[in-house]
Amino acid sequence: MPHTASSTDPGAFDFARPPFDLLTADQRATLAGALDVALYPRDAILLTREEPVDALFVVLRGSVQERRGSEVAAVHGPGDRFGLQALYGGGSGGNGAGTRRFIAAEDSVCHLIPRAALDALADDNPAFGAAILGDFAQRMRDLAVERSNREMAALTMARIRQAYLHPPLFVDAAASLRDAALAMKRNRASSVLVRNADGSTGILTGTDLRDLVVLDGRPVTDPVGPLARYDLLTLDRDDLLFNALVLMTRHAVRRVVVTENGAIVGLLGQSDLLAVLSNHSQVIGVQVEQATTPDDLRRASRSIVALIRTLHATGVKVAFIADLVTELNRRIFRKLFELLAPPELLANSCLIVMGSEGRGEQLLKTDQDNGLILRDGFDWPGLTAFAADFTHHLVTFGYPPCPGNIMVSNPDWTRPLAGYKDAIFTWIHRPDEAAQMNLAIFYDAAPVAGDASLLDEAKGYLLSRLQDNQMFFTQFARPTLSFDTPSGLFATLFERRRAEPVDIKKAGIFPIVHGVRALALEKHLAETNTVERIQTLAEMGALDRKLAAELAEAFTILSTIRLKARVDAPDGGGADGGEPDGTGGDLAIDNLVRPETLGKLDHDQFKDCLALVKSFKELIAHHFRLNH
Repeated sequence: MPHTASSTDPGAFDFARPPFDLLTADQRATLAGALDVALYPRDAILLTREEPVDALFVVLRGSVQERRGSEVAAVHGPGDRFGLQALYGGGSGGNGAGTRRFIAAEDSVCHLIPRAALDALADDNPAFGAAILGDFAQRMRDLAVERSNREMAALTMARIRQAYLHPPLFVDAAASLRDAALAMKRNRASSVLVRNADGSTGILTGTDLRDLVVLDGRPVTDPVGPLARYDLLTLDRDDLLFNALVLMTRHAVRRVVVTENGAIVGLLGQSDLLAVLSNHSQVIGVQVEQATTPDDLRRASRSIVALIRTLHATGVKVAFIADLVTELNRRIFRKLFELLAPPELLANSCLIVMGSEGRGEQLLKTDQDNGLILRDGFDWPGLTAFAADFTHHLVTFGYPPCPGNIMVSNPDWTRPLAGYKDAIFTWIHRPDEAAQMNLAIFYDAAPVAGDASLLDEAKGYLLSRLQDNQMFFTQFARPTLSFDTPSGLFATLFERRRAEPVDIKKAGIFPIVHGVRALALEKHLAETNTVERIQTLAEMGALDRKLAAELAEAFTILSTIRLKARVDAPDGGGADGGEPDGTGGDLAIDNLVRPETLGKLDHDQFKDCLALVKSFKELIAHHFRLNH
């Protein structure tokens, strides 16, 4: 903890530095009287995760590093200030990828400007207020631009193989124009490739057919060979999509031929190319905001899978993808709720998401886990029909129904606040297996639409009812050990011709999530995200810092391998632009990792992560006395 003392010496603060030079003499005296001084030893943490604070930091002596993860993003010296986002932004809202920490690089002294004093000065001196808060607004804009640029850079590096390719449709040069037209109709194609006797390949499009037959009056019995165009525009499957866009624009064509190892493997259409390049999160976000019907939202929702594929394939880190997907999903849920709910329901309820969606760790469209908290005393006769309609639309968007029926369409999860409190009391004091699961999933809840204070009150009640009850926490933590984490996996399985698939969620991800959740609940933490829980537990000494860092890294690696296994699956989950399973190209839910398909790096990381998970499970078992 820093040592703080009131500052009564106005000369100790540098009022010559902007924007404090805008203050009048009286305002400077007022600020000097409100200042505190804090002393920080080297390596002390001044601020972490932009968590809410009540003062702005201004460095008086020494230096403070601003770190993002393990990297130093900035160094703040005398006269520099920080903490505006924590003061006015309500936290960073991130998922651990951009975590900020402010750490004393040497023994340092900081002035602390209380928010009340800052607000009063901003109100009294508009120029000062605009200057100091303008910095904050600009920083927020810069962060948004940084995220957008990073994502756009990833998208512009997308490869042709990430887009849908139309299968090549060949006809011989001797085939007639009628034959070509029938082949296009039969295969729902807009062009045919023409094989000539000399080995060359040409193309004949639907537009060519129209012009030749309708406008030029060619007999439909004429052969296609002499009429095809043989100056094919070709690109390799591993070429950049942007190169395809440039080529199409330069030559005013709507398709290019795609090759792999010299052989033609398909045709890339302009609409398919633009479909990938338009799957920028800002484009999807605009589609969501402008939606006027559930069908508009459904189309926007379908674009998320292509966005996941593109970002993953271009090397974007899984934490960033989870952050982005979480934000887009919640926008879609919120907009659907606002489209379907009457004003009185919006004003008297809170739509919540739980599970991985609540934790901000959603990567794929997994089962729905949502609920509705109603204000006590509110009654609306159309509630049952509304809840069923809401769930149905999410299913059509590609979010499967929850097997455990944890959805707003289930009255157990659409109830008044008092009903939720009664349920929480039961989950805590009569904890059978179902109660433990319900408590765990609700602990991860996050508000999406409506009055968020309803969820705040329910969670506050949950934390207030927890007692230092060893038996309760032993029962709550027990599912951490429910699934086996293979040991010696790669020493034995790789010796076999066929390795058994491993459920990466059960073997690795769930034990981390639930073990950390149990520790967080024991400490009454408000955080929901797993990485943020790990960091907070480490900061308060409830988890060894080295183990915490390794756990966070293992969680990220396992999540990345899980996503890679799904995205790279041979069937692609229908996500290649078609809809073979009727889900509009969603990535099917599959947590199986096949060890024989892993590259060396993934293989080594998977092995190390599973070994760490086993050690963490042993720690949880000892801490909560699960073996007694």
